[in-house]
This record gives sequence, C-alpha cells and structure tokens, in this order.
Amino acid sequence: MDLAPRVPSQRDPVVDQGALASRAWFRFFQLLQSSIEGAALTQYTVVQNTTGVTIPKGTVVGFAGVGSNNVLSVAPYLADGSSPSLYILGIMAENLPDSGATGLCCVWGNVSGIDTSAFSVGDVLYASPTVAGGLTATKPTAPDNVIPVAATLISSATAGDIFVRPTIEQQQYYGDFNKTNDQSPAVINTAYAITFDNTRIANGVSIGSPASRIVVSQSGLYQFNATVQISSGNSSSKDIYVWFRKNGADVPNSTRLVTIDVNNGYVPVTLIEAFSLEANAYVELIFASTDTAVTIDNVVATAFAPAAPAAVLSVTQLQQ
Repeated sequence: MDLAPRVPSQRDPVVDQGALASRAWFRFFQLLQSSIEGAALTQYTVVQNTTGVTIPKGTVVGFAGVGSNNVLSVAPYLADGSSPSLYILGIMAENLPDSGATGLCCVWGNVSGIDTSAFSVGDVLYASPTVAGGLTATKPTAPDNVIPVAATLISSATAGDIFVRPTIEQQQYYGDFNKTNDQSPAVINTAYAITFDNTRIANGVSIGSPASRIVVSQSGLYQFNATVQISSGNSSSKDIYVWFRKNGADVPNSTRLVTIDVNNGYVPVTLIEAFSLEANAYVELIFASTDTAVTIDNVVATAFAPAAPAAVLSVTQLQQ
C-alpha cells in the first residue's frame, strides 16, 4: 500500500503552470495529511515467525519469544487457559512466512481483506479457545481465557474488515477441590493434614504432592474458602480443631473449633482466609481432635440428594 502521495513534478504538462502548481501542492499536502492521519489511527508492531509454517493474515497471535535482531516472535494464540492472557499481542495485518522475515501485527486499528463471513457486523470477537489463531463471537467461559480482541465492521468472505483493540486483563487464577474419601485421626491432640483427591475446576492452582498441598503457580493474593464435614462416632463430647498452614507453618489465628457430642451426627466447619503467596507456594488444611472417634466424612449420594464431600476447598485470586 502506497501511503505517500506523489510530489508534483515541474515537468507535468500544464497550461497555467503557476495555478496548476499551486493546486498540485495543495492536493499533495492534503493527501499527506490524510496519509499521516490514517497511519496514526492504525498501530503495528514488527514481529517474526519461527513456527515452521506461514501465519496467515487475520490470525490472532501471541508472544512466543524473541527472534533474531531482538524482534518479537509470535505464534497463533489459543485461548484454552494453557497460555497467560498477557501473552496475546494482536492480529496479523499480512501473511507472515516462516522464513526469518518480519511482518506487521496490528495492535490497534483496522485489518481488512480477511474472511469475516462467520460473523455479523457489530460482533465483538474473542480469541478462540478451540482454534489456534482463530476468532469467535461466542464469549468463552472458564477455564478458557476471555480476551476480546476485535469488532466486526464488514462481514464478507473476502473483503471482511475488523477493528482490532485487544482488551487484556491480568489473568486471575482459581481452583475448586473436593475430598471424596474419609479421614480420621489415629492419635488424639495430634495435627493431621487433610488430603484432597478431586479437582472440579482449576487454572493456575492445583493439588500438589503430598495431596494435602494446594499449590499456586503464580504469586498474588488468594482467598481460601474451606468447609470440612465432621462426623462423631460416639456420644462423648469431643473438640475438633481445623486451621491453615502456609508453606508448612501454622497460620496464626486461623483455627476454627467445634464441639460434637452426638453419636453419628454431622457438623460442618467453615474457614475463610486470605494469603499473600509467592509463585509455587502452598497452603494446607489441618485438623486435630480430642477423641479418635471422629471422621472427616464423605457421605455418598442418596436417591434424593447428591454426595456430600468430606471437605470442599475453593481458591480465588483476589489480586495479582
């Protein structure tokens, strides 16, 4: 695309040389201003392709390293939660072969001449969680990344036009875990770590090794919400203590205490705490009892109600 208008030549055929020159120069500066304004409305960054295949124009790309001459390397971005949202860059404004050559990625402005026939005018387009480099008008849901990147201006198979404006928020991580087996203390007044065996949904938070550890992959402020279901094996009064440990150390003032004196009764204990954690830090849920006739109890489903896990722990990142 030739953005620069041609400078008028004094050799252009004219009748009124002075008048034509004045009009030509006026038109030249008019075109120059229009070109500058057009260029200012669209912003590009120079990128390099080292994926092994051509990245087509209109592909959503993300940061994939640094290539030769300190140029950003890019690859088609897949928003399935496997790559941080902050890695997304923009949309390719031209075909980019895997040849070591560089090309332009649009980070703000229009990309035209692409296939947008699957979308309607005005659709907000998100990075696809199923097709690497693709766009979708359907908003993804967790654990996929939700990254709006463009809006549809023209719906066409060959002359489609989109306005690119990636809206990238720092990704917040989470996890929801269950304990679906029973656990009892072997010795009274002794601390035991509660283990977890089921992940309901998670991104960036996981069950570690041993299975009592809930590990965060990224630093940040996290809220831990736990509910422990306790049953009593006799009618003697007994105290049960439940608290948190962070990286192996008891968290001060985190204990919740309940007393049970009902045979075969159930008592839930709920704990809510927020922790500032470094990357790869872990948190554990600990319990102890003044009687061994206590069970962190999983109750199976009945004909009228689903199962009741022995413990439920949800983790939500509050701040990066």
